[in-house]
This record gives sequence, C-alpha cells and structure tokens, in this order.
Amino acid sequence: MDLEDVLYLRRTTRKYQPQQIQEDALQRLLEAAQTAPLAMGDDQSTHLTVVQDPGLLQQIRDAVQTVSRKTGLPLDPLHGAPTLILVSATDLSEDHIELCNAACVIENMSLQATALNLGSSYIWGCLRILRQHKELLAMLQIPEGYEILSGFVVGYPVNPLQRREKQGKMSVNRV
Repeated sequence: MDLEDVLYLRRTTRKYQPQQIQEDALQRLLEAAQTAPLAMGDDQSTHLTVVQDPGLLQQIRDAVQTVSRKTGLPLDPLHGAPTLILVSATDLSEDHIELCNAACVIENMSLQATALNLGSSYIWGCLRILRQHKELLAMLQIPEGYEILSGFVVGYPVNPLQRREKQGKMSVNRV
C-alpha cells in the first residue's frame, strides 16, 4: 500500500472484531513507534505498555467507562479493541514536549495499522480517569516515574477501511 492510500484510508475505528491481532502485526506497530520523531531524539523518556489480556482490558473498560451525552447509554472508551497500547513519559517538561512525542508515536502506529488493514483509534479522554486507579496502574507495570499521556487501540475493524476524500476543512493561511 502506498503512502497516499494509507493517508486516505486512515480513520478512527470505533468497532472491532473480537479476535486478537497477529503477533507479527503487533511487532510492526511497535517498530513503527520506534521510528517516531522524538524531541532531541530522546527515546529514553518514552515508554510503551501493550495490553492484550482480555481480563485486564475489561477492568480498564469498567474503570474508565463513560456515558453518551446523546443517548445516556454507557460507552466503551476502548471501542471493543483487543489491543491497547499506552504511551507514557517521564521527566515531564514545562513545554509539554512529551505530549508531542506521544502524538508522533501514536501517529506512526496509526499509519502502520492502516497499512496492515487494521483499524485504530487515538485514546485520550478516559486516561485522566485511568491515572486515578492505583490498582490498575500497578497491574499495568508502568515503570516508576512514568505517567500515561496517551493511548492507542488497534484491531481488526468490523467494517473494512474505506478511502475518505480530502476534507479541506482546516483553514490555511499563506503569506
């Protein structure tokens, strides 16, 4: 798949098939994460945690579940995905460059997922709640001194990825 196809096929996936992704696909996602452009090349302050245990994923879902503003029904913030990858960092700075690093890591994994015909979604809002659950954090075995900044879910989408057309919604100023 060429880059343009990946760019136009990539979109947020909110419904996943239950089967786990293949191990070689996971390895390719993690390799893509390793190639992300990090500020000052600092790969020592970023950490990835892969969660694939169904029981632990369910505990996370239960802990961070939200309610839809539209329907009032519970929402699964992980969208039923069988794999969650958390991006954590240490040495958080005043300029929050670690958030930019995490976004670059997730974007690389998202593009690789699309190239592998996997669905993915950037996870953010529910992590504030997850960070408050000390027992779950201990189960995740995130190294001491690291804080979860962002998350990424991935799996086989229920509906195949479909090319989207150029949106053209972002404003552009040329000087």
